[in-house]
Amino acid sequence: MKEMLKARVVSKRSVHSVINEKKFLSSIYHPFLVNMNYAFDDRENLYLVIDMMTGGDLRYHLAKNRRFSEEQTKFFIACMLLALENLHQKSILHRDIKPENLVFDSQGYLKVTDLGIARIWSPDNSKDTSGTPGYMAPEVMCKQPHGVAVDYFAMGVIAYECMFGRRPYTGKGRREIREEILAR
Repeated sequence: MKEMLKARVVSKRSVHSVINEKKFLSSIYHPFLVNMNYAFDDRENLYLVIDMMTGGDLRYHLAKNRRFSEEQTKFFIACMLLALENLHQKSILHRDIKPENLVFDSQGYLKVTDLGIARIWSPDNSKDTSGTPGYMAPEVMCKQPHGVAVDYFAMGVIAYECMFGRRPYTGKGRREIREEILAR
């Protein structure tokens, strides 16, 4: 169960993100997404009852193993592809695909989570530049209109990271990472 203190959600200016995630999760079910089964609240907290994910996130496993074989990486990519294909068929862009948002279930399947900054695709979305810098596509960083390719760009960065043990684009801050992505 994901428990969120209402006061903290408000103070972090995350109200829209929480409402957005609940809205998407209530309308979608897919075996490679972390699904919501129920939602409720009380005076102080919001609760999302979601699928139990006991295998940790991909970031944890990257830190522990450093890198993965080509076979393992292909398996991770296949899991992500199935989840993203489902979202994209519904015109939903995840926009924050990164190892922290990919979690393993008890059987070792990788599932996509955290739809907080996901959006319904719109042709005029150049102002929607949310995401994590090392995984953001050039068109997002440059504040240009973008589509489903931004999720696949992030997936490519993750595949590289799984195979080589490091991200292809690095820097000390958002600006350096942006410059490196645009230069390559």
